[in-house]
Amino acid sequence: MTVMKQGAVFICVLAGALSLASAADKVSADSHVHAAHTHGLGSLELVVQGGMLTAHFDIPMESLLGHEHLPRTPAQKKAMVELQAATGQASYFITLPAAAACKLVSLQVNAAMFKGKTAEHSDLDAELEFSCSQPSALTQIEIPLFKKHVRLSALKVDMVSPKGQSSVTLKAKDPVLRW
Repeated sequence: MTVMKQGAVFICVLAGALSLASAADKVSADSHVHAAHTHGLGSLELVVQGGMLTAHFDIPMESLLGHEHLPRTPAQKKAMVELQAATGQASYFITLPAAAACKLVSLQVNAAMFKGKTAEHSDLDAELEFSCSQPSALTQIEIPLFKKHVRLSALKVDMVSPKGQSSVTLKAKDPVLRW
């Protein structure tokens, strides 16, 4: 085989391998997304570092509204409007100790359903960032979501705090995360 033909064969094999790797990554990513979406179970990624607290919630809309389709009935439309209004407040998601003197820096909420779109699995994503002037008093947070949404039974929490990394599951019966 000439050097030119060998080079062409190598390029074809390399392109095929890259294509298979890309497809495998896509399947793996898709599987991860679908596996993570479980009705009644949300997730919270929490980082407490210095005087900053960042929280990222990912919650199935079914756990908040009782459905994942666009609202059809007047009651569903009302519930959607109320949910959109409520998620504009940090206190909807988190209650921080007053002694920590935390101020909201940023609140971003995204949900395809809020934009009139629906998917097989609809989620609410919320990112909150706080600046706390007394971070030593920041030793716990309460999650009021459980009181507002009985379909939400648990939050899987992955956390980085001054005490290190941890992963716990918060339940509705004890919605306080302590560290």
